[in-house]
Parts: sequence; C-alpha cells; structure tokens
Amino acid sequence: MRAVLALALGLSLQAQDPAYPEMGPLPTRNMFTLLQAPMTYQPTAPRPIGAGNWQVSLTHVRANVFEFSDLIKEHPPAWFQGRVIMDRRALEALAAQYPAAPFVFYFDEEIARTTLRVRRGLTERTDLWIDLPVERHGGGDLDAPIEAFHKSLGFDQWGRTEVARNQAVVATIRYGHLDFVREGSQATHLQDPLIGLVHQIHQGASTGLSATFTVKPPLVTTYGSYRAGWDLEGGLSGWWDLGTTQTLYAGAAYTHRGSGNAAYNHLDYTSDLGAHLTWQGRRQSAVQPFVQLYFLSGFSTPRPFAKLHEGSLQHDLGLHVHLDRRSTLTFRYINNITHHENTDDASFAASLTCRF
Repeated sequence: MRAVLALALGLSLQAQDPAYPEMGPLPTRNMFTLLQAPMTYQPTAPRPIGAGNWQVSLTHVRANVFEFSDLIKEHPPAWFQGRVIMDRRALEALAAQYPAAPFVFYFDEEIARTTLRVRRGLTERTDLWIDLPVERHGGGDLDAPIEAFHKSLGFDQWGRTEVARNQAVVATIRYGHLDFVREGSQATHLQDPLIGLVHQIHQGASTGLSATFTVKPPLVTTYGSYRAGWDLEGGLSGWWDLGTTQTLYAGAAYTHRGSGNAAYNHLDYTSDLGAHLTWQGRRQSAVQPFVQLYFLSGFSTPRPFAKLHEGSLQHDLGLHVHLDRRSTLTFRYINNITHHENTDDASFAASLTCRF
C-alpha cells in the first residue's frame, strides 16, 4: 500500500511540473552580404513571457556566402576556372570583362554572427526586447563540406570549383571598374542593435496574435563604408495550438529602410516584406523538432544582371533540447530554397535560451 501511495504521489508531482517553455518561431535571418548593413526581417515569438520575467538568448550563426551576378555565370572569362585565387588583380581583370554593366557583384565569404537577445515582460501582454549582435567576416572552412554535399546530391554549384576555397572577398563592379573591394578577414565588430516591442492583441483557447514593432538605429558602418539609415518595422505574429502535440506559428512584417550615407544609398535599397510559417512539436519531451519557412521580398530596385529585387525563400530546420524547465539548447540548419543569388548558401546556428 505504501508503494502504491508513493507512486501516486510521484505521478501527481510530475503532473504539476511546469511545461517546457514555448520557444516560438526562431529569429531566422538572411545572411547575404548586402543585407548586413540594413535591418532585415526576423520572426518574433508572439507569446508574452509574463510580467516581470526575463528571457536571455545567446545565438551563434555561421553562414557561407558564395554568390555573384548572373552576368558572370552566363559570360565567364576564359581564365575563370581551376581554383583561381581572387585577389585584387584577378578582380580588376574580372571587372574589365563587363565594361557596359552598371552593377556586378562578386561575394565569397563566411560570416559568423553572435547575438545576445534580452527580453523583458513589461506586463502580462507586452514584452520589450533588444538584440546586441557582433560579426566576424572571413574565409571560414565550410566550402569543402558544401561542395561535398552538392556532389553527394549529384550536382555542383557552378563557380565553386573555379576558385580557391575559403577566401574572403567582397567586390562590387560598375562599368568595368571596381566600385568596392574588401579582401581578407574582417575582425569581430559590433553591428547595429535592434530594439523591439511585442504586444498581444488577441488570445483565445488555442490561438493568439501579437503586434510587433522593431527599430534599428544607425550606429555602425558596415564593411567600413556602408552606414544605413533609421530602419523601422511593424507586423503581426501569431500562433495556433493544434492540440497538445504541435503548434503552428505565422507572421509577417513590413520593413521601412531609411536613407543612409552616399555609399549605402548607391546600392538602391528598398523597403520590403518578410514572413514566416513555423511548425513546432509540443510533446512533453525534452527534444522538440521544428520546421520554419522564411520569406523575404526583394530588397533593391530592379537592375540588369541581378535578382536583388526578387523574393527569396529559405528553410530553417532544427531541434530544441530542453535542459530543464528554464534552459533550452537549439540547433538549426538554414538553407535557401529559391536560387536568385540573393541569399547566403547555408547557415548553421546554435543558441542557449534561459528564462527566469
């Protein structure tokens, strides 16, 4: 009888344990080179964390970027083959091949971005958060694994086998001349912070909807040349609990990009729309999978030989590993679904989130 009572008491206490935290949509970010200076849409978790509560996340993302204008792919110079080292001399020779092109870009780098996000519950319905990111740009070591992955699927990404691996090169070309070039690694540096507000405007038995607002002040010059303006974003983010085992999240926002310095304005940035759709497992398990689709509309005016004005779609696949009822590790793999030369090739991310 005592054993039965002890078992019943144990089950009762276990049933009273708080649920694992609902992580919500992850702040997926397009890590394309031209999107480092402006604010770019990131999904925002819509559920308030509660008045007086704190949530702190530390996220590290490593993104591989190897993209260039279609003009280079369609009309490559004869020497663009055989593991060429793309130094300034090679870039000048590349630029000379396209004297009539108003804008051509060549990006080959790896970006490591580490972000501290602090979120505070101001009331039961309103949260305030801030992102403090730092970045490092270099050659990295993801080129070989990405090439091997492509080969295993039976296709090669044109251009990767034509140049040396693990280079750090960022160049833009106008009418046959280098407009901007940066060779080699760039030391760890601060990026513009983000400040956001989440306010719940609806909550039902299994659904909820929040309004989101984000601002990015222009404090940092990216790549030593490009200073963005004041960027503002407003949108909606919501959820739908599909029983006790899974949840759908969805949201969208409009990003208004202000004018920056002359070099930044010369890239013809436009405002854009972002959206996400997320499925997340909700079983009372320490490991919970998720799948997130991430859409971003074009972010620049139409121009010849570029697709920067077209939309992009990426997927974010991962697992939440709950260490306890307050701490969660998350591992993610982000890849592009569309191929418009306006996203990073692939990203890998890990984060630790704590609530208290």
